[in-house]
Amino acid sequence: MRIGFLGLGRMGSLMAHRLTDAGYDVTVWNRTPESARPLVAAGARAADTPRGAAADRDLVISMLAAPKAVDAVFFGPDGAADGLAPDTVVAEMSTIGPSEIHRMRDRLPISVRLIDAPVLGSLPQASAGELKIFAGGTGADVAACAEPLGRLGDLRHVGGLGEGAALKLAANLSFITATVAIGEAIRLAESHGLSTDTILDALSDSPAGALVTRMRDKITAETAPPTGFALGLAEKDLALAVAEGALEGGVVAAARDRLHSASTAGLADQDLSAVIGHLRGHPGGPR
Repeated sequence: MRIGFLGLGRMGSLMAHRLTDAGYDVTVWNRTPESARPLVAAGARAADTPRGAAADRDLVISMLAAPKAVDAVFFGPDGAADGLAPDTVVAEMSTIGPSEIHRMRDRLPISVRLIDAPVLGSLPQASAGELKIFAGGTGADVAACAEPLGRLGDLRHVGGLGEGAALKLAANLSFITATVAIGEAIRLAESHGLSTDTILDALSDSPAGALVTRMRDKITAETAPPTGFALGLAEKDLALAVAEGALEGGVVAAARDRLHSASTAGLADQDLSAVIGHLRGHPGGPR
């Protein structure tokens, strides 16, 4: 199968490497061409434009940061949509929400097949091929790309077009808002004189314990940990969730405000866990 891959950020580059290493004929494109060099060394080809990466491909995968990026890459000058052949499957794996997926469907040629297939997981899962992939679309269209997507993780056909994107937002907002809530819980307890270790021991035994345990090293780190899920992307996802129907004035909107404050303070590129330090009054890092 001939694959075009659009977007070589932290996640996308790992996913494209897995497909290249599996022996697929992969053409890649990224806004900054130097990101493609390791993939070219591994056997992929680099295209100068999104259109070039999509031309003569059986499957085109996009892994981009936000709806505006998807719009520009597919429908801007030399966009991928102009290079798509009839019957090409487009797997939109970015987190962009169901409304954008349906807008894509309306703008793509009718002969092009589209599924939404956003992923749950971070860099270790992308590297190991252990992502959870929530696919929305027809059964035939999902089946047409099941083999290569299966190299990236556990492919789950969850419903019709846009329903994978909706499920991904639901999954993300649950743990993003929980992360913000953990930060506020630690701040509250610390304001009454409790030590961080005492607080984390108690929270680890609470219903939120699995998340606290997973994040404990990041929470107690002296310096900012490596970025797994960028805080700025988490803010974007909560903004999408609000736009797609999360309650106005609800928990999601409040958590988004907290993330926006942290992002404005210069933490957008840091790991999501940086919001905990921000809430605790440690703007330079988690502690």
